[in-house]
Formats: sequence, structure tokens, C-alpha cells
Amino acid sequence: MPTSHARTTVMFCVLAALCEGIDLQGAGVAAPGIRAEFLAGPAQLGSFLSASTFGLFVGALIGGRYADRIGRKSVLVVSIAIFGLCSLLTPLAHDMSSLSIARLLTGLGLGGALPNLIALTSESSPSDRRSANVALVYSGAPFGGAIASAVSLVMGASHWRWIFLVGGIAPLLLTPFMARALPESAAF
Repeated sequence: MPTSHARTTVMFCVLAALCEGIDLQGAGVAAPGIRAEFLAGPAQLGSFLSASTFGLFVGALIGGRYADRIGRKSVLVVSIAIFGLCSLLTPLAHDMSSLSIARLLTGLGLGGALPNLIALTSESSPSDRRSANVALVYSGAPFGGAIASAVSLVMGASHWRWIFLVGGIAPLLLTPFMARALPESAAF
């Protein structure tokens, strides 16, 4: 694959990982505001926090399987759109159950994206840059988590919905650019 395709792929995958990081960290930094607003007990908060992780697991299984059949780019773009849209459902939640459902659905999209970010990066990278590029993509998630933490610090715990608005809008802005310009895996 030409070097320009590899650079484009890595750039988009880093940005997608950054969006994933915003969303994954968002639940943790929003928890104090959610607990206060919904008077959530430890069990309810635990369900909320673990819902996206369970969804991520299931989404990774489904996303990886479909990517092998129809292509990594298609599954990645759809997965990013799903987690963006479902992240926007989170601030609309009216109780802890609806919050947990929104996070479960968000996790499905997150899980569908994760294996494809890594596979596309690995497949598009020259052998001498493969490990460095995969590490670069992985570094996007903690950076995104830092953005979620910064939003929480600036807005305050009572404005926890803003974290999920940022976490939903960012991937939705990225999706059309990826659909247009992200190269498909050489295998497809």
C-alpha cells in the first residue's frame, strides 16, 4: 500500500481512537454528576459503568466477524456512527435504566470499531512502521480520555451531559470524512 494511504489510514484511526477515548472515559468522569442527579446507589452506578464494557465485548465479536466478510472500512465507519449516535442518547436519559441502555448501545459501536482500527492500521502500515503505528493509534484513546476529563473539569459535575455531547458529536463529524477518504484494507 502506498505510504500516503498508510498515513491517511493511521490519521483517521488515531482520530477514531481519540473519539473512543472521550466516550470510554466519559462515563467515569460523569459518574459523580449522574449519581447526584439520579440519586444512584452503588449497584445502579456499577450497572451504568459496566454496560458499555459489556457492549464493547459483544460489539468487538460482531464487528470483527462482519469486517472479515464485508470489509474493515465499512464496519469501522458504521461502528463509529453508531457509537456517536448512541452517545448522544446518553444525555437524553431520564433514569439509571435508560442511561445503562444508552451505554450498552454505545458500547456495541465502540466494540465494532476497536478491532478494525487496529486491523486497518496494521494492514496498511509498512513492516518497519507497523508496531509504531499501532502504538500511535492506541495512544489516541488515552488522549481522548484526557479531553473528557478536561470537559468535566471546565463544566463541572452537574453538567455531565456535555461530556456525552462532545463524545457523540466528534465521531459523527469524523464519520463522513472517513467514509469518503479512508482507504479500505488491501484484503478487500
